[in-house]
Amino acid sequence: MIDKPFDAVRLRAMLDATTKKPSAGPASWYRARTPFGFTTGAVAHPGVASCSLKFITRFSQAPARFRYFAALALTLAVIAGRLSLDPWWGLHQNRHLVFLPTVMLSAYLSGFGPGVVSAVLCTLAIDYFWTEPRYLLWHPSFELILFFGISLATCKLIDSLHAARAKAEAARASREQVLTIVAHDLRNPLTTIKMSVTLLRRRPQASDELARRLEAIERAVTRSDNLIRDLLDASRAERGELEVTIRDEAVGSVLHDLRELFAAVARERRIVFDAIYEGSAIIRCDRDRLLQVLGNLIGNAFKFTPEGGLVTLRVDDGEDGVRFEVADTGPGIRPEDLPHIFERYWYSDRRGTGLGLFIAQSILASHASRLDVRSEPGRGARFFFTLPRSASARTADSVGAASAIS
Repeated sequence: MIDKPFDAVRLRAMLDATTKKPSAGPASWYRARTPFGFTTGAVAHPGVASCSLKFITRFSQAPARFRYFAALALTLAVIAGRLSLDPWWGLHQNRHLVFLPTVMLSAYLSGFGPGVVSAVLCTLAIDYFWTEPRYLLWHPSFELILFFGISLATCKLIDSLHAARAKAEAARASREQVLTIVAHDLRNPLTTIKMSVTLLRRRPQASDELARRLEAIERAVTRSDNLIRDLLDASRAERGELEVTIRDEAVGSVLHDLRELFAAVARERRIVFDAIYEGSAIIRCDRDRLLQVLGNLIGNAFKFTPEGGLVTLRVDDGEDGVRFEVADTGPGIRPEDLPHIFERYWYSDRRGTGLGLFIAQSILASHASRLDVRSEPGRGARFFFTLPRSASARTADSVGAASAIS
């Protein structure tokens, strides 16, 4: 049994290019915001939540005088706005419903100190403008004391949330740094082992027993290298830094590589592998990342399909794009497991790391697509997604159709 269901040495060599920013050229390069963002066309845009978090983080790191000035300006603007509504709302309607969110927003954007300043100004404004007799300060009342107390408690709570988020970000950054260092340090001995295996295989006097042991060592090294790469890819996907290079690619060429990659696995497992496609479409994708997605889906299909079964890769040209589907004749996926299969580190058994489908979904999200699944227990599983056709190919098809009509 193999952890990665195919010998991915060749595929992983091609995937090395995805960790580097390519040189300028016709391809579209971007950092894909996945899985929390979205893409439009060939350009990635961060999600609203991601943009908001970045804005708040940068604003909270601004100089203190700027943050205090922003809280002061916001509070005075709200006070002026509430005064302008006095003819319609009167003195008592919606006072606290207007000013308490103002304090919360000031504390959330600017910090605890500016939030307290906003709370003091709002309390004084309520006392001066909306407490009878009007235009006099200091009407000691339970209502004012309660409002000021709730405002201070709110500011403190928001400050605690900011501190907790900062600690979580620091812990995440530390974890990612450790992961990067460990991955780098592990790759060095793995590379040395691979080179040693290659040199030993070149010896003419190597026995069959030695050849089998060297092959086992090479498979173990490949699995370890694949695991390291999956961990790094999952980490980049979680941070929204999964890099892809979008180009025009021929579907037939991609399928040819997949047939070569899985031919030996199919023979070894005694499983029929069919790659079915009768078109000649050109799609917009990152070729190496697409091979990674399909390699993972086909590998999972081989992993769960019994001997004598069938694994099928079917590609169909459609109006909206080119549809890829990987199907198997395995035991299928339990209904209670379907909502969780794309979660990070989730797996239904111990035959994987729980990263493959999470990474595949993240890669497809960077292509403005998504991975879907249909499965029934005892009837296998089908994973499918659609990628856009190349604009130049669509233009050529349109011109050909117009010529045929004329």
